[in-house]
Amino acid sequence: MTARTQAAPGRDKVLSKSRTTERVLRVRRALWLVVSMLGLSLLLVLLGVYTTTRTESLNLSGYISGCILTLGSFLGLLGLCLEENRRQLLTAAIVFLSVGVIGAFLCVVIDGVWIVFNMDMRPLKAGRCQYYSSGNSYVYENFYTSVACWSPKESCSMTVRSGTCYCCDLYDCANGGYLNNYYEFVGVKSCEEVFTLYVLIWILAGLNLAAFFAGILTTAVLGSVKDLRSSSSVSESSESAASSPTAPLLMEANTHPAHQLHAGSSMCFPVSSPPHPDSHPPASPPLTSMLPYSA
Repeated sequence: MTARTQAAPGRDKVLSKSRTTERVLRVRRALWLVVSMLGLSLLLVLLGVYTTTRTESLNLSGYISGCILTLGSFLGLLGLCLEENRRQLLTAAIVFLSVGVIGAFLCVVIDGVWIVFNMDMRPLKAGRCQYYSSGNSYVYENFYTSVACWSPKESCSMTVRSGTCYCCDLYDCANGGYLNNYYEFVGVKSCEEVFTLYVLIWILAGLNLAAFFAGILTTAVLGSVKDLRSSSSVSESSESAASSPTAPLLMEANTHPAHQLHAGSSMCFPVSSPPHPDSHPPASPPLTSMLPYSA
C-alpha cells in the first residue's frame, strides 16, 4: 500500500509534465501559423492597394479581405501571447478570421472571375491599342479629347481622358461602350502597364485563394487551442482540489477499529461499540420483592 501511494504522485507528475509539453508545442505551432497568416494578410493589403491605385477603370476588392484577416490574425497573436483575456481574444480572432475567409472567397470570385476573365488582352498583344497623354506639364490635370475609333465593322468617335490606354477593337460604337467596360484603362502611364496590371490581378486572386484555405486552417487551430486552454485549467483546478490538505483523510479499517476520524474536524471521537449478542443481561429482581409488604 505504501509503495502504491508513493508511485501515484510520480505517475501524476509525469502525466502533467507530458500534457504541459504537448500544450506548449501546440501553442507554438499555432503561433507560427498565425504569424504566417498575418504576413499573408499584410501582403494582400499592400498588393491590393497598389493594384487598385494603378488605374481608375477597375474596382478591385482584394485588399478588403486582407484588412479583415489582418485584424483577425493580430487578435489571435495577442491571444496566444497574453495571459489575460486569452479566451476572449481568441474568440474575437476566430470571428474576424471567419469573416475574412468569406471575404477572400468573394474577392476570388470578383477579381479572379468577373474582372480578369472580362479583360481581353488580344488587342494589347497585337499592338492595336493607343495611349493618349496631354503632356508632362499637365500631369495633375484632366483633359478630354475626341479621337477617331475604328473597328472591323464600324467606325466612330470616342472621348478619351488624358493618361488613358484605349482599344478601339473593344469599343462598341453602337452602344457607346456600355456593353464592354474594359476598353480603356484610365490613369496608367503606358499601354505596357496594363500587362503588369493584368498579372497583378491574377496574383491578387491567387493570394486570396491561398488566404481562403489558410484562414480556415488558422481558425480551426485557434479553436482547438482555445478549448485546450480551458480543459487544461479545469484539470489543473481539479488536481489542486484533490491534493489540498483540507480534503478528508482515509484511514485503514484495521488501524484503529475503535476510533473514526470525523470529516472536517481535527479531533477523534470514540464510537461506542454495540453490545455483544452473547452477553448476559443482568438478572431482574423477583416479582415478590415488588409486592407491597403486608403485616
